[in-house]
Amino acid sequence: MRSFLMGLSCVSLLALGACSEDDSDPAETVGAITPGGGGAGTGNGAAGSSAAAGASGSGEATPAEGGASSTSENDEGNPDPTGIVGQAGSDDGSGSEADEGSAPDAGPPVVAAARCPAGPFAASPLPNGVAPQPQTLCGGMTFTEGAVWFAERNTLFFSDFQLNNPAVGRIMSFTPGGQCQEFIADAGTNGLVIAPDGNLLGARHSDQTLTIFDLETQAPTVLVADNAGLAFNSPNDIAVRSDGNLYFTDPNFLIGNRQPEQPQATYRRDPSGALTVIDTSTGPNGISLSPDESRLYLAQFGGGGAILAFDVAADGSVGEPQQLIASGSDGMAVDCAGNLYLTSNGVQIYSPEGEQIGTIAAPGAANVAFGGADRQTLFITATNSLLAVELAIPGLPY
Repeated sequence: MRSFLMGLSCVSLLALGACSEDDSDPAETVGAITPGGGGAGTGNGAAGSSAAAGASGSGEATPAEGGASSTSENDEGNPDPTGIVGQAGSDDGSGSEADEGSAPDAGPPVVAAARCPAGPFAASPLPNGVAPQPQTLCGGMTFTEGAVWFAERNTLFFSDFQLNNPAVGRIMSFTPGGQCQEFIADAGTNGLVIAPDGNLLGARHSDQTLTIFDLETQAPTVLVADNAGLAFNSPNDIAVRSDGNLYFTDPNFLIGNRQPEQPQATYRRDPSGALTVIDTSTGPNGISLSPDESRLYLAQFGGGGAILAFDVAADGSVGEPQQLIASGSDGMAVDCAGNLYLTSNGVQIYSPEGEQIGTIAAPGAANVAFGGADRQTLFITATNSLLAVELAIPGLPY
């Protein structure tokens, strides 16, 4: 998102883990695929590459070396999150940590950054200055959200859940040229991002945690269980900085019939595992970093919402919020020129200074993420469908 037109030093976390194809049984197929074009073609496997931009030197994400992995296979198997999985982070070892295993909540994760193309970028992300019509990739789902692109797998992952039941939800996958498939049943997630170790990190409303899902085994491992023993409300969205800082929102949209144990808030988790409340606005929702990671953006959802911007210090701590845009949003994405993509009455595009550029007509749009071979495909989760549109500027995967 916002980066003061930086353009030259875009930094984004891309997948570091194993990139082999999943050997599990064929997954359920949902909907039909309309033939696509442009960036939705076959991936080239290069982390952060952009053939369309003609960029070189962006580098490939290399396997992490050393450090503790938080995604070892769980000996107890997958839990049954069709109901609420215990009390998050209880000190007596019960609940989700005991059922699913728990990652050590300390020690810096091993990460690697992949840069955006050097630019210069097009004057507008809209080809010829005109907003293109999104293409429907698949339908027949319930409520789609939280998309993230894994370049190494040439795959988009996204959530599909029931708005009135936080215990019901699954993670879907889509590979350009293929079909939408169920990847993990009973996941209960909303926002998804690339975890610091290269696996899939989900804001999990079913058990009120941040949980890592192993891309090979699908096994869940709780990364952030609670706040000083108090369960979160319904974790919604996450942003990952390349140094291991995590920022996430915890509204109460999907708390269901559970009693809140703490107010709605937005958090920072530093690489040591320490949690800090960075904002207490009502209805925090989408959250993202600018491409150079110097700014953090927070979307407030609902009436009177806004887009807030925080300056980010070198250690990942943030300053006081400033209002950037006087209207809120559900999800959020950013391109390599620092433009913001908000989901409110379609997809609204704003410059890094908060000036509106244009609107992509996408009824029901809830969240957005860049992907495709050149990362110029904007994927849109829209109610029961997954849409895509080709743009003129590449973007970041979340």
